Amino acid sequence: MTVKQLTCTLVVLAAIAGFKPPHGPARHYPGGSLAAQYPNDRGIEQDPDVLYAEKFSDGMSNILARYTDVVNSGGMSLDSVDVPAKGCIALKMTNQGGKNDGGHLFRMFDPGFDSVLYIRYYVKYPSGSKGYIHHESVWIGGYRPATRYPNPRAGTCALGDQRISIAYEPVGPLDDMDTYLYWGDMRAGARGKCYGNDMINGSPQSKKIPWDQWMCVELMIRLNHPATASNGELQVWQDGAVVGHWGPGFPNGKWLADSWMNDKTGPPFEGFRWRTNEKLNLNYIWIEFYDDTTPEGASHHIKFSNLVIAKRYIGPIKSGKG
Repeated sequence: MTVKQLTCTLVVLAAIAGFKPPHGPARHYPGGSLAAQYPNDRGIEQDPDVLYAEKFSDGMSNILARYTDVVNSGGMSLDSVDVPAKGCIALKMTNQGGKNDGGHLFRMFDPGFDSVLYIRYYVKYPSGSKGYIHHESVWIGGYRPATRYPNPRAGTCALGDQRISIAYEPVGPLDDMDTYLYWGDMRAGARGKCYGNDMINGSPQSKKIPWDQWMCVELMIRLNHPATASNGELQVWQDGAVVGHWGPGFPNGKWLADSWMNDKTGPPFEGFRWRTNEKLNLNYIWIEFYDDTTPEGASHHIKFSNLVIAKRYIGPIKSGKG
């Protein structure tokens, strides 16, 4: 591997040591994005506030070696033409109907992150996937004990001492983007089962899937401290625009089964008690393409690019020359 390739891979020194929670609520300052300092994301992985960067820039063998669980590597390839910005590389994941249901890259971090955390990535949903998307996004979360592979335990409620899973992805048949959350105090839906809680539900800030276009997704997660408190937060951006922000005392609304409905006349959101044990932290990412309804003989795909995890707001890629 050349020096250039090495600097374009991941930076995880902070992940090895972990980092401690700041005091007070998460604050965000307009115009203060980390990406604004690095046109086309060049060198962003070297910033001291970056905890992990995946730019897919050093070849498939090196990429696959970074992840603790890989499914369907044969359906993965790299693209340097159809990318979100000049000089970027995209990972393309494909499936084959009747043979597989997509694939994934899963990485465990040890000891993980225990603070305010930001994750930003680019994703492109092809219009040919309409009607077939099940779970296609980047999940971030934690397991206790940490595992080298995904174990979401879909349908199981609580697990506040064992599981956090956070995603923003296509939900429902109307091209909507929404959250998909597993957490300690998550709400149950039909038949008392717990699947991902959705928080946006057509609010004025909600967004649609921009089919066949690169989309920038960013999440901010503030873990609750202490574990008995409901002072956790979640904020979501799509292409740099705030889609939603939930924390102790905001916004107003109400729970309808497993869906939070924003409503100015309702009581304030109670805040997230993401976990009931402080030893549960954010210790994995899951780059997921799960399409289990593609007809036999057909194929679908998804593309990801420029994933960054940092201690502060990252923002969309700033375009630049070279």
